[in-house]
Amino acid sequence: MPKATVSHDHQRFDLRTCPGGYVVLRTLSFHEMMQRRDIASKMWTSFSQDKRKKRSDQEAVRAQLEIMNVAVMEFEFKNCIVDHNLEDDNGAKLDFNNPLTYKALDPKIGSEVNRYIESLTQEDEDDVAPLENAPTSSSPDGETKLKPSMSEA
Repeated sequence: MPKATVSHDHQRFDLRTCPGGYVVLRTLSFHEMMQRRDIASKMWTSFSQDKRKKRSDQEAVRAQLEIMNVAVMEFEFKNCIVDHNLEDDNGAKLDFNNPLTYKALDPKIGSEVNRYIESLTQEDEDDVAPLENAPTSSSPDGETKLKPSMSEA
């Protein structure tokens, strides 16, 4: 049978923006990917129910998106970084479980690590059929026939 569980293999990435620096990353499981989505959707829902009256709608949306991006980034760094050799000004290893770490992290290094994490965790929409287009039967020639979506019916 085909293996359907997340790989326990880790990938090491040498950092161009921090010579001698590296991170070892792992892929998020499906459950963790759903948790990541949940972080963003809960924040968006709470924003929608409590709009700021002093700010314009556009400013409020921008502020909320920034908060969501930070929360998702912290979740990804915390869960994807298995090992690294990055240190602070005092020579202590950076602790990505501590939110204060991100405030001191060099933006170029953080952006590079973030790109590597995205390359491992990005969902490929082409590989996933929407539930409303779920396969219903296979034809004798081996092709899957899709049930029409509600919008097509």
